[in-house]
Amino acid sequence: MVSLKYVFCGLSAACLISTTSSAQILPSPTTESRAAASEAESLRLALQTNLPAWLDEYDVPSAAIAYIENGKLAWTMASGEANKNTPATPETLYNIASMTKPLVAETVTRLAASGHFSLDDSMAQTWIDPDIQDDPRHIALTPTIALTHRTGFPNWRFETDNILTFKHDPDSQFGYSGEGLQYVARYIERKMGEPLETLVAENIFGPAGMTETTFTDKDWLDGRIAISQAKDGTRAYAPRREKWNAADDVWSSVSDYARFMIFVMDNPFNEQSPSEYWLPEHNLKSQICGEGRVSPELCPNALGFSAGWSIYDTSDNLIVFHGGGDVGERTMGLFNPITKQGAVIFTNGANGQKIVRDVIKTLLPDPSFGAFMTMQAGG
Repeated sequence: MVSLKYVFCGLSAACLISTTSSAQILPSPTTESRAAASEAESLRLALQTNLPAWLDEYDVPSAAIAYIENGKLAWTMASGEANKNTPATPETLYNIASMTKPLVAETVTRLAASGHFSLDDSMAQTWIDPDIQDDPRHIALTPTIALTHRTGFPNWRFETDNILTFKHDPDSQFGYSGEGLQYVARYIERKMGEPLETLVAENIFGPAGMTETTFTDKDWLDGRIAISQAKDGTRAYAPRREKWNAADDVWSSVSDYARFMIFVMDNPFNEQSPSEYWLPEHNLKSQICGEGRVSPELCPNALGFSAGWSIYDTSDNLIVFHGGGDVGERTMGLFNPITKQGAVIFTNGANGQKIVRDVIKTLLPDPSFGAFMTMQAGG
């Protein structure tokens, strides 16, 4: 591989897309804030040392990272190449794959919280996919069922000859499904009378201050996107879609997605404690705990979905997360809503899950979640 250039962005105007007048008087840092800043800097330095070697070891072209401390964006950094002879920077845009889903899920849940509909309403009065209109089970489909991956649909309809069908009854069992997110996205478009991208912009992008994230092709993507590397080493750009996909292929920067996660932490729907608010609808830990997976002594208290996010509850941490992976992308965003610590990791390589694993073990060490990430990375 070529030598890897390391790029770091701290709390500067260029990184955060904000400006601070030189005449502005800022409050003096407290002892607590200075300690947090020191810890954040130590973590940054550790990754500055290790990340280039990891990229080389795992044959991943580049990675970009954003780190959240005390609910604030502490720093961003990047290493490696976004494209041939083009170094990755914190402003590089990556295809975030399934990390698209929380953007749509948060839009759905915030529209429901505003009183436009109930998450437990049948979607049948507003939207029925033509493929299942003659199957009475469509009446049981609700936004909650779609957001917790219990529609009974396959992940994608191409798995069932490009015809959407039920593999099992709605709400009878877990089955990860991009089609479920597509379904609820079409529902809110018809319910609200606005395109999905407009609804996400109004409810998420605008309030969160996100300016570097898009579902569909935009001129400002030119020259900023990371080319993806497949398992066999071939490189090609991920799709720049003309039509949105509610579950895949959004382009974003690590700082923009970090702003999204900070917005989610800062704007809960109610006054419940985080441990109550972030309670998975169903506990799926039995699916990951066992010999050759997450050992029984490291098994989490709970694993499941809530409002489109994955929840991993251990004796030490409450971790809210979502990953993404396509042919040549591996990405992850996670945060602890109690400590308000979090990270976003984007890579443009099929082996990037190993980078994600090692970065998370550095930034948010937790024995149980570390074992889960090791399982996800294949060792």
